[in-house]
Parts: sequence; structure tokens; C-alpha cells
Amino acid sequence: MSDPSGSASSSSGAGKSAQPRPVLRAIRKVLYLALAAALAVVAYASYQTTQARTKLKNSQDKLVRNFGLTTPAPKHLAPEYSDKHGRLLADPPSDPKKLLDPDPLVLAYGEDTDLDVQPVDWEEFQKYLAEVTGKKVVAQAYNNRVNDVAEVKNGLIHVVALHAADTPYLVNNAGFIPVAVLGTADGALGNHLDLAVRTKSDIKTLADLGGRTLTSTSPTSITGHRAAVALLLQDADLRPDVDYSITYSLGQKRSILGLASGEYEVAALSDDKLQSMLAFGRVKPADFRIIYRSQVIPRLTIGYVYNLQPDLAAKVRAAILDFKNGRGPTEETTEQAMRFFAVDYKKDFEFVRKIDESFDPRLAPKPAKSKAASASAPASPPATQPGKE
Repeated sequence: MSDPSGSASSSSGAGKSAQPRPVLRAIRKVLYLALAAALAVVAYASYQTTQARTKLKNSQDKLVRNFGLTTPAPKHLAPEYSDKHGRLLADPPSDPKKLLDPDPLVLAYGEDTDLDVQPVDWEEFQKYLAEVTGKKVVAQAYNNRVNDVAEVKNGLIHVVALHAADTPYLVNNAGFIPVAVLGTADGALGNHLDLAVRTKSDIKTLADLGGRTLTSTSPTSITGHRAAVALLLQDADLRPDVDYSITYSLGQKRSILGLASGEYEVAALSDDKLQSMLAFGRVKPADFRIIYRSQVIPRLTIGYVYNLQPDLAAKVRAAILDFKNGRGPTEETTEQAMRFFAVDYKKDFEFVRKIDESFDPRLAPKPAKSKAASASAPASPPATQPGKE
């Protein structure tokens, strides 16, 4: 006989256990919705963060492009040239029909507009080149403009003398073969980039320039701006106006004197200008500290086009290296005679190529602005003739 009380008790227990199920389902649903909402918030926040980072990067990239900078990458010879020996220079054409034996031979050279007397007696060199090659030689100006480069590439200019900073572009895009640089018995005539800081500055390495202000001279200056910007980008991963600021003095003397007086924190200096001011007592060695000095940047390079007939190319090379430049001026500080000295493009132009690899010729640098500049100073430097500073 069954126990009525036990049956009732069992039934009552089952009812009690069944009652919470709707509540549990409701709680689970709320938890799932809360979790979904939380995930949505996280996803949206992540999306917003990504968008903000992308926007910031685009803004930073735009700032960097304003300096004419591009992502550093080795630049190579144009596809129509070969380099079987790894010299970084174009090989002569294998097809004899593509070799040039021009008459007259066209010599084009650039002149330094900062000098009253050019360092090379070009009239005498023209005569000597004609004597050695046995060809008539005509001379013309070379300004490194688009039409000048095109004439070299198309075989209308055969021997070229130009500023060293412009050499890598002409090598890669027009088949230029650098033979020599202008120098004295002491070596190549050129310049060094000096990155200098105040004597008591805590800046000791390139990386320490992060968050600081670099004083340059002008956007087109080689040692006064471009070399420093390229160096910081490639060796310290520092981007102008993103990782550090730039101000312009519009002159090497202003940069040097401003650094010595404590007005500037760090400056990109032309070593020859600095040494000259030291020699004349305008500044003292104790006024600054150099944290980096570059490889020499030659001032003047001379060479010929890659597709000259080999015997003619050999004669041109001999004329360049044997020319005494006896009627040319002597070097200003040492009073030594200036002449051409053979150059190894791969080794001697390494730092020049570093600068070239950081700048895109399609991106023009913006005009310089300086609160330190006088009212009579030009609003922007000339676009031609890269800074000789």
C-alpha cells in the first residue's frame, strides 16, 4: 500500500525544481545579450582605434612627403641597362651598332654660382680633351634639368661635369659613368655633414634626436638639410615633423652662430663653413659638440656616357685624369692646385646614394620658413643648383 504523504511530498518537490527554469533561461539570455553587447563595443572600439591609427599614419606620411621624402629603398639602373660586374654602373652595349663615336664631342658642365672664379679652367679642358681624343669638342651648360638629362640619355651630350649630389640619378637613368671628382693632393674636394649640438646637451646619438628640434638651412641644401633628414630616417627611423621638428635658419652662419649662442638645440652644419668660422675665431670648439660626421660629399663629378666607343671612352678617361688644370685657381684654405682624381662610384658615393635613396625627385620640398630670417631674406631658395652648403 502506497504512502499518500510520500507521493504528495514527491510531487511537491518536482514542482519546486521546475519553477526556476524560466528564470534561469531569462538570466542566461540577459548574460548572452550583455556578452554580445560587450563584444560589439570591443569590436567598435577596435575599429575606431584602427581608423584613428590609419588616419594618423596617413597624416604623418603626408607630413613626411612634404619634405620630398620617400620610403628609403636602393635605387637601381633603369631596365635598359645591365651591370654584370656589380659596379652599380651601366655596362657598354653588347651590340656594336649602339656604340657612339660622335664628332663633335659635346662637353656639358655645371658652374657653381656661388663662386666668382670656377675651380676648373673649362676652356683649357675643352682644348685638352680635343687634343687627346682627336675630335672637335663643343661645350655647353649643364643645369641638371629634364632636358639636360634627356640629352645625356639620348647621346646628345657625351662628357658631363655636375654636382655630386645629382650623380646617382644620372647614373641610374641616363647611363652616366663617373670617372673622377675634383680634389687636391689631400683628397676629394667636398664637404661633410656635421650634426652638432650644444656643448651641455644630453643628445649623444642620432636616436636621441627624437622629440627634439633640428635646425636646417633650407629644404634644397645638401649638407644643411637633405643629408641630415635622410640620415635620421635611414639610421634612426626618425621622420621629420613626426618624430622630431625642423626649423630653418636660411644660412649656415646663422645655424652655426645660433648653435654656439644656445639659440638652437641641434643643427645640420656644413663642415667647411664650420671650419672656416673656427679659423676666423667666429666660434670656438667649446661652443658645440659634434655627434655625427658624414663621409665626404664631393662637389664636382665628371664622366662620360656608357655607350661611347671603348677606345674613345678610354681617351676621354685619360684626358680627365691627366688634365693638370694649371690655370685654374688653387684651393682656398690649403692653396693647393685642384685637379681631377679617379673615383670608385660604388665605394666613394655610398653616402651620396643614401641621400638620393631617401628623396623622390617627383616630390618637391616645401619652401623654408624661419622666424629667425630677416625681412630681406628670400621667401624660398632657388629650385635649381642644389645647396652647396
